[in-house]
Amino acid sequence: MTTNYYQNMRFLIVDNIKPSQEILKQFVMRSTNKQVDSTHYAQDVASICQQKPYDVILLGYDLGENQKNGQQILEDLRVNNYINRQCIIILITAEVSQSMVLAALEHKPDHYLCKPYSLNDLDKRLQDCFKKKIVMGKIYQALDDNNHDLVIRRCKRAIAEDTPYITECLGILSRQYFELERFEEANAIYLKHQHSANCQWATIGLGKIALNENKLSQAERLFKVLIKEYPLYLSSYDWLAVTYEEQFHYLLAEEVLEKALHLSPRSLARLQKYASLCIQNQHFAKATIAYENNYKLAHNSIHHCADNTIKYVNALIEHAPTLSLVDAKKMNNKALSFLRQMTRDFKGSDLKIQAHFLGACLYEITKERQLANDEIVKGEKLLSKEQLNIPADKLIEISQTLKRLNKNHLASQLLKTNIENSDVDKEIKKKSYSLKDQAQADIELGLRLYKQENYPEAISKLQNALNLFPKHIGIKLNLLQVLLVSYEKLKPTTEELAKANKLIVEISALHLNNNEEGKLKKMQKKYQRIAGI
Repeated sequence: MTTNYYQNMRFLIVDNIKPSQEILKQFVMRSTNKQVDSTHYAQDVASICQQKPYDVILLGYDLGENQKNGQQILEDLRVNNYINRQCIIILITAEVSQSMVLAALEHKPDHYLCKPYSLNDLDKRLQDCFKKKIVMGKIYQALDDNNHDLVIRRCKRAIAEDTPYITECLGILSRQYFELERFEEANAIYLKHQHSANCQWATIGLGKIALNENKLSQAERLFKVLIKEYPLYLSSYDWLAVTYEEQFHYLLAEEVLEKALHLSPRSLARLQKYASLCIQNQHFAKATIAYENNYKLAHNSIHHCADNTIKYVNALIEHAPTLSLVDAKKMNNKALSFLRQMTRDFKGSDLKIQAHFLGACLYEITKERQLANDEIVKGEKLLSKEQLNIPADKLIEISQTLKRLNKNHLASQLLKTNIENSDVDKEIKKKSYSLKDQAQADIELGLRLYKQENYPEAISKLQNALNLFPKHIGIKLNLLQVLLVSYEKLKPTTEELAKANKLIVEISALHLNNNEEGKLKKMQKKYQRIAGI
């Protein structure tokens, strides 16, 4: 063991098997001057790392039943900034399945060690990591400080000095340019290294720039090529799905994420996106399975929340009527147990009310009407008592569940009271509520017609929605996109182009968020190209 690397390093060992933990501890203690900490309790790792900074964490993957695993701990530490980029994480696991390895690597441990392993194997990996952290340390520090300019300067210097980590430096440098919207500089790096070894990120970057410029066909082609050449490079599936969504091809977006989840079924962010697409495409059986998997995977992670249960139950309510009565009851029993667990894990009267009403929906499906009525009575009693203490957005969600139970009068009363108690102008809110359903129906129909390439009817429906809500930025952006595509593909008259120009002027004068600004920029460029400006 090379003591020079370890003398002043602080180590944390996380392993639930005592003999294995002791072997690792003795291995490290021979060379470091610092105290070596260890734990076999997964739930303690985050609090330990908040109290003391560590240079190295030797992190076991399987830490026992009903405990967080190493992947979930790593995500928790990174998302909450309990460790910095200079902390070395070596993930140690006995599981070597493709799905497990891919899922773990998406959270970027510094190295990966499979059991059984020798201490020489561990020593070699540690030395490799230390060497890299020494060379890249100043760049990582600038990244932790979110100092874009300093990151760029230090990456350029490292590249000029022919660092052994030039590929990583180029990737970091190009991402800084992209985040700063210095797209020409980012594009130059992407083009130069697109076909270099281990530079799949360059093709991803080119695709993202194409997306930013609204060159959707080009972006689609780039991501498809990457998937064909590197089928295990999972971010290409995510970006291809984004591209399909930009084209309103929601079925294709669902299909491509399904392929990615087949390769790596443990990615929660991807699973949640896939489940929402299944709901949008009315594939309720798939959505139910996806949300159940999401519920289970999220349980011990930072993603554990009441919304996981509610989304699962809502998907099941849509799916259950297609099942046999026996199968529906089996699924209901599981969902009801999830609802009970939700009210134990999370406080809030709105969740208890939702649990009662959603439970009633499940009992209605299996024709257990007395049980359904009991749940409705409990929910209404608690709602009457707690309504004034429930946030407006939660009241809206409760009203939607009540509509499923055909409690339309109570749902309307709930929304009416919510509107009356709002700080916003009451008359405007009342008018908005009475027209909201009609506008939403026009938007949904307009987008479906757009996907079917029935542009004139799509324009008509979106214009109807805009007439109802003339200041709605989202409707304006949707209508603008359809107008531009209609003119580009059909070129019937210049009327669409004139309407598009008027909308661009209107939207440009509004206060937009970053996402809306990005969409507007893309469509401005498209308009200029079409109009020959």
